[in-house]
Amino acid sequence: MEERRNLEEIILNGTEDDLNELRIWLFKESVRLENQESALSERYARLEKDEIAFKEKSDAYDKKIENAVKKLNNDKALFDQRLQILNNGFEQLNADKKQLETEFIRLEREKAFQREDEYDALDMLFRGVNSALTLKKRYKDLMKMFHPDNVSGDAYMVQLINQEYSSLCRQYDVGMKA
Repeated sequence: MEERRNLEEIILNGTEDDLNELRIWLFKESVRLENQESALSERYARLEKDEIAFKEKSDAYDKKIENAVKKLNNDKALFDQRLQILNNGFEQLNADKKQLETEFIRLEREKAFQREDEYDALDMLFRGVNSALTLKKRYKDLMKMFHPDNVSGDAYMVQLINQEYSSLCRQYDVGMKA
């Protein structure tokens, strides 16, 4: 404020040298202000350019994030789908396992009945055997009938006959020694 009064006083009451000095100062001040304005304009232009570049980068990152989110959602959906397939597979495996266990139990029961029938058949084949001599004769006759080389031969039946023969031989040997 005081400086303004000094300037007004120089303009109104000042000498020619004072006025020239004031003109030079005003010129220098005007040049300084123009330079400062030019620098500010350049700085403002740079800031606008930086702002545009920042906005472009921000948009690019937003797009990348959006694509990454889409990919993540797709991957999650694919993962969920695969997990569902695996769960369905495990459920099917468990159902198959239960079915196999049931079938196994049924087969075991059938085998037990078949074994009983085999033992009954063996019992019938060796019925009436009361001595070691009759046992040998019956064994030879059975081997002639069931030997695998015969047309009606059965290897499994021969195994069963051999087991029963061995068992009965032990009985008669024990009985004869006593």
